[in-house]
Amino acid sequence: MMNTTRMALDDGWRLSLRQMAIFRAVAQSGSLRSAARQVHLTQPAVTHAVRDMEQSLGTALFVRSAKGVALTDVGAVLMRRTELVFNELRRTQDEIRELRDGTGGRLSIAFSSAAGPLLPPALLDFRARRPGVSLELHEMISAGSDPRWQSGSFDFAVVSESAVTPMDGAQSEALLEVPLRVGLRQGHALARARSLKRLHGALWVAPSYGLALLERLFAAHGLPPPPDVIACQSTQLGTQLMHRADALALMSSDMASDSRYSRGLSWLSLTETPLPHLRIYLLVRDEAALTPAARLFIDCLRRAVTARWRSGAARRPVQNGLQGAQAPDSGSSGPLAP
Repeated sequence: MMNTTRMALDDGWRLSLRQMAIFRAVAQSGSLRSAARQVHLTQPAVTHAVRDMEQSLGTALFVRSAKGVALTDVGAVLMRRTELVFNELRRTQDEIRELRDGTGGRLSIAFSSAAGPLLPPALLDFRARRPGVSLELHEMISAGSDPRWQSGSFDFAVVSESAVTPMDGAQSEALLEVPLRVGLRQGHALARARSLKRLHGALWVAPSYGLALLERLFAAHGLPPPPDVIACQSTQLGTQLMHRADALALMSSDMASDSRYSRGLSWLSLTETPLPHLRIYLLVRDEAALTPAARLFIDCLRRAVTARWRSGAARRPVQNGLQGAQAPDSGSSGPLAP
């Protein structure tokens, strides 16, 4: 049976977890009838619960039509916050279970492709310490546009700088800065180019983080951004375009040294040096709300980062510790502004 505990809010609003669960089921299914089946209630009971919420909030949450229901703007806001509430309740259960039993727990973590090299050593370290924790790993391009991040589905994320955007209450920590290189296929007509000016008219392929970095790179040397850039979030497709369409790419040193991606490619030595570094960030919605398992995995990540600093594979950013997330300064390769 659903918990009927109500939360008294400002302006006389009163919402229960039962109502929020019904509301979420209706929003996800787009149908009162389907939602009733999901929550094991009659359709009139679901209809009554939704109307009770709308009366309490003083506004419509759904637009009704013959095809079903769709969220209003207010309903979309409530849905996002409802997802956050239920994700936090899940984490609360996990944390209590961890403290009570000393085992188990669950983590859902997002990584961008550029941050991927940090995952294996951190994962092995974490598994050695907490083998019983269930892990879900997801790829994320941008926190600002990813509904899974906005709904609180992830415990934290490790992303490249393009994914760091202003968002409610989020905190970020610059972990490291990775060198970038300009790559192209072996035998390319521009293989002997040594200046950005010669590369300006070429076809470029770039992941999301590469678009801003390309603009920054060319602007730093008084050049407009390249006119022909393809945004590509797939590493496999990007390398195919480099091999078969003569595209150039701004790639991280990790990818340049990985034979899975670098076979058949070469790297330009440009007079305009140094090239910008790609910053990798830890993103956390609320540091105080992290579960013990999440804190431990983050500690393992920091150990992996420290090992990379010491190996010389990456450099340490100036900023340390979690700060309020802001959009990166597009004119600098330094850390986020405080």
